[in-house]
Amino acid sequence: MMQTLRKYMKLVMWIVAVTFIGTIIFSWGMGGFKTRGDVQETGLIGSINGRKIMYQQFAATLEEEYKKARESENTDDLPDYRRGAIRDQVWNNMVREIVMADQVDRYGLSASDGEVQFYVLNSPPPDVQSNPQFQTDGRFDVSKYQQALRDKQNKMAVISLENYYRMSIPLQKLQQRVLALVRVSDGELLQSFRQDNEKADVKYVLFDPASISQSSLHITEKEMKAYYKEHEKDYRQPEQRKIQYLLFETKPTAADSVQTRADVEYLRQQLVDGADFAETAKENSEDKGSAQNGGDLGFFGKGAMVKPFEEMAFSASVGEIVGPVETQFGLHIIKVTARKTEKGQTQVRASHILFTYKTSPETQDAVQERAQYLADELAKTKGKNFAELAAEEKMEVRETDWFSKGGFIPGMGMASRINGLAFLQKPGWVSGVSSLDKNIILFRISDVKKEQTTPFEEVKLSIQSVLAQEKQKEEAGRRCAAFRLKVTSPADFERTALSDSLEVKETGYFSMGGFVQQVGRDPKFIGASFRLNKGELSGPVEGVRGTYLIQMIDKVPFDAAAFEKEKEQLKSALMQKKQNQLYSAWMQQLTNGAKIKDYREQYF
Repeated sequence: MMQTLRKYMKLVMWIVAVTFIGTIIFSWGMGGFKTRGDVQETGLIGSINGRKIMYQQFAATLEEEYKKARESENTDDLPDYRRGAIRDQVWNNMVREIVMADQVDRYGLSASDGEVQFYVLNSPPPDVQSNPQFQTDGRFDVSKYQQALRDKQNKMAVISLENYYRMSIPLQKLQQRVLALVRVSDGELLQSFRQDNEKADVKYVLFDPASISQSSLHITEKEMKAYYKEHEKDYRQPEQRKIQYLLFETKPTAADSVQTRADVEYLRQQLVDGADFAETAKENSEDKGSAQNGGDLGFFGKGAMVKPFEEMAFSASVGEIVGPVETQFGLHIIKVTARKTEKGQTQVRASHILFTYKTSPETQDAVQERAQYLADELAKTKGKNFAELAAEEKMEVRETDWFSKGGFIPGMGMASRINGLAFLQKPGWVSGVSSLDKNIILFRISDVKKEQTTPFEEVKLSIQSVLAQEKQKEEAGRRCAAFRLKVTSPADFERTALSDSLEVKETGYFSMGGFVQQVGRDPKFIGASFRLNKGELSGPVEGVRGTYLIQMIDKVPFDAAAFEKEKEQLKSALMQKKQNQLYSAWMQQLTNGAKIKDYREQYF
């Protein structure tokens, strides 16, 4: 029990370490950059309300999150888009933590010794409470927990708990201060209940704009130019850039592949000589999904696996170890463990060990050295002989299409560091060695297109399409209005629709806050429906999909008794919802108002 408490205090100590990032002081240098009009401190990755975030601090937290993601996603390598998403998440968490710390300071919130002592004795963190050694009959047993606290061996764990609550209690007080503003009125309760419980069933005719041919619509040049002028700001394009680059691929060489094959052959011989296949798969297979099951793939029939794998597996005898066989996934050693016939089709059960071709450290070093040599040579002339040097080295100079700041780079994807540097420097600037996925590149800013308004002629066709859609909607509305004039009474609705070859559909019962079959969550359709009395026919209703004519078939009215019965439960749920909304809005307001300098693009 004592060991368990100390084990869980590691988690508490980690929470203490990251709860108020802004209170921790780091100092470390790694080079930094000089930006246009701004000299950036060495190793500074950003600041939030004046509190500096150093690279080492950010990178340490980031690596911890990468590790968690690799473990949860069962992978050795995270793709660039996931790493980028995690970097954003870590940064946003730091922003939130610091702006909240500022609010704690602003209101002078703190935790008294008595408050800390009470929480340590009676309310440990959930991860401690949920441990079986502190539970009796599946519930947290405070006496077992307090017994562990009294043990002198747990002194450091107790201190960690005290530190945790000394920091978290002021946060709780801040949250309570914000949420104390939330109220739920009787009117809100009534409206919420009615939205979920009042029901309507309607019939309708849809006049679909898409059914109206655009070829029948006349759109003039004058109309298009007027639209362009009115919406000119929508056609503003931000500054865009192009880069030329040299790609140094770190793919396995022929020698690397020979070594991988030799490793596979050695392991195959070990298996033939009697090594346990399942244990060997667990330790060596790079198919993470099957490795944990000893390489077992279960039963499969023909057509379920890639052809080379399938042919090898179906030609082997039960118990035979075969391979290696090469597929697009790598090299496989296969052991067939069973065979059966089901519904006239033969199936085999097999286990496998997968090896992928890997780039050796020697190959990676050679590629890195070549790239660094070219980078040094380019630096001597500030990149002026970029193409000449590439030609001497028999390397292809590639060029991207136009891309915007912070956006996708054609041919590269979301390469945030490369994008950031491309917009940080002047045209002609040549980078040092940069990473791109598992490869290396050197790049040069080759062209710049300043912010501009796209010329009318380039957007003319898209404007024409927009105006055509608007005219289709207008025509649908006119046809609906004309049809409504034909319906002299609600009783004639379906008969008149039939005579005009219009389809009448029925929704079935739906609520004000719900989903309407074949219509969706269309506020105008739903609002118009609930304003009708039973049997009543609406006027034209312009909804999301087109213009509707709606007839009320039946209505489930407000149930006062049910409302009184559910009132308290509904109030609690609505209070929680409003608190969450208020807290999110409050946090967003704090974040938006923070003074943030973000230099991450220069490091990642």
